[in-house]
Amino acid sequence: MKEDENLSDTKIPAMRFARVFASTSYPIVSSWEFDYLQEEKVIRERWDTSTIYLIVQRPLTYFDNVVIDDTYIRFEIADGDKQSIPCRINLVSNNICQVGEIVDIEIGFHSEKPNGHQPIRNVGAFKLYRQNGEFILWWSPQKLLYEMIINNLEVEIAEGFDPFAFLDFKLHYIGQNFSQKVWKRLTGHKKMQRILTREREVGLAPEARAPFEISLIILKITGLDDIPLIGGDASHPMAGSDPIVFTLDLKDDSVEKFMATSHARPGDEALTREVEAFLIHRFKPSYNEILFDNYPNIAGGMRSKGYSWTELVLERLPAFLYTDHFSMVPAVPSDPIQTGR
Repeated sequence: MKEDENLSDTKIPAMRFARVFASTSYPIVSSWEFDYLQEEKVIRERWDTSTIYLIVQRPLTYFDNVVIDDTYIRFEIADGDKQSIPCRINLVSNNICQVGEIVDIEIGFHSEKPNGHQPIRNVGAFKLYRQNGEFILWWSPQKLLYEMIINNLEVEIAEGFDPFAFLDFKLHYIGQNFSQKVWKRLTGHKKMQRILTREREVGLAPEARAPFEISLIILKITGLDDIPLIGGDASHPMAGSDPIVFTLDLKDDSVEKFMATSHARPGDEALTREVEAFLIHRFKPSYNEILFDNYPNIAGGMRSKGYSWTELVLERLPAFLYTDHFSMVPAVPSDPIQTGR
């Protein structure tokens, strides 16, 4: 009997936790913009490693009262509803061009009857080119706000105005993809087509149309923190209601292996399934048919890899997301959003 007691004294419990990181792989783009961007190889390559996409909508945002001079591009960011934000941007101070260099600015309109006289009204986007025709960059209002908040583009904004006022999106659908590139998956996507057909424009912009308002947020899994806990059991505050408890033996190398070997890797489908299920479970978007009511008990998720609890950290997502069931504030570089299961 004493020998058995000594043997049991070598057994200890252990649990595993995870922290999954997900980030945008490109600025938020409208479905109309996506139709053109998917033809660009360099942009497709940025989307190639992405596995999660969100279909969202907000009132059409546009540039208004655009004036271009030798020093600044001056404009307002508007949506026909909220108070417009007066802005200006200096291309030289942003290292987009050199002092004295001539840059050609092409202005795109949603309207079939564009206004070419300054101040220019209802502008959809800017495209910048060097004199030799080399493309430099493009900005829609949403892309410019993204670059300003996430990538430190220097945009001067009138005092007292909040750029986040134009970054609120209703979340319609969350999806994931493994079998093909996400940009291919979204081409002719049935849910996207249904949303474009059924959802009417919600904004008051002069050129408001559903294809201009309905947009895509594309996410990729960027990292995984594996957190083993030796001695953890069902009473641990992070264990949840149904912890997965391993039994290790101090007399062999099971403890060393448990500490040294992660049960999941960044490329595993389990991470994407976990992020998708977590977001759907929280937001319950109206176009998702499966809402993962039993989350975190899902097929192929992190629990299938032996993790009792998984935390999601969203990064580089400068948007308020909401449905009738849940809302989430922006995740910017200095302040990532952390959400438990």
